[in-house]
Amino acid sequence: MPHAFRVTSSSLQVAPRGLLASFVRGLRAVTRGEQAPAYVRLPDGESELIIRLDGTRGDAYVIGTRLMPLQKGGADVPPLAIAVRFNVAGAYPFFGVPMGELTNRVIPLDTLWGAAGEGLRERLHERPGLEAKLGVLQDTLDARLRGGDVFEPPSAHVVRRAVRVINQARELPRVDALAKALGVSERQLRRAFEDVVGMGPKAYARVVRLQRALRASRRMATPDWGAIAATTGYYDQAHLISDFRGLTGHTPGALLRRSPPWP
Repeated sequence: MPHAFRVTSSSLQVAPRGLLASFVRGLRAVTRGEQAPAYVRLPDGESELIIRLDGTRGDAYVIGTRLMPLQKGGADVPPLAIAVRFNVAGAYPFFGVPMGELTNRVIPLDTLWGAAGEGLRERLHERPGLEAKLGVLQDTLDARLRGGDVFEPPSAHVVRRAVRVINQARELPRVDALAKALGVSERQLRRAFEDVVGMGPKAYARVVRLQRALRASRRMATPDWGAIAATTGYYDQAHLISDFRGLTGHTPGALLRRSPPWP
């Protein structure tokens, strides 16, 4: 079955196919133009695999789950960059270690995959065209997912359920109530979240609340942070401001004024 894609003059985005769709949110290849955009990540519970290709076959690294912002200037973008964005609780099968070991870190892929990381870059370098390269990457990820030594914590299914509950809850649940509803102890739930997501359930709920507030602010010409706090689960505006500073390093207003804009 053909997979969906969207192409522009300088990029190609591909939807994951088959089993990968449960773990990968999307793949994207970007060629550098004269005005390369800066790379910016705010905490969102997701992880990425970045492969940078140039005349020397470049490098590859994994960006773990973030509890702080990450920004790289446009000058850091190579001639061709390929990014795999994993779903929340979707990256853990691919790298062979608990995701908590990658939190707030940028790790070379070769450190996690050994010679297989270099082999992947060689195959990507040899294949012409963005769609062909993304096809190679999908095949590689699919093979690792189906391999006999895939990292699969016994409570991964509990974490995936918990993530769905948190994402869909109008009022974010307390960790003790969430653990009870899932039939596990708080300690088991926290440990499982560290292995599968890279942060505890309380921290993940905090990130979800931040992202909800950011989405609400984009729907207003002039954000009313007091109203946003009341509708996204903060105690009050002061609580919202404190959380923004803790997770992004900026107050809400300062964050939205930054250039380039934060996604």
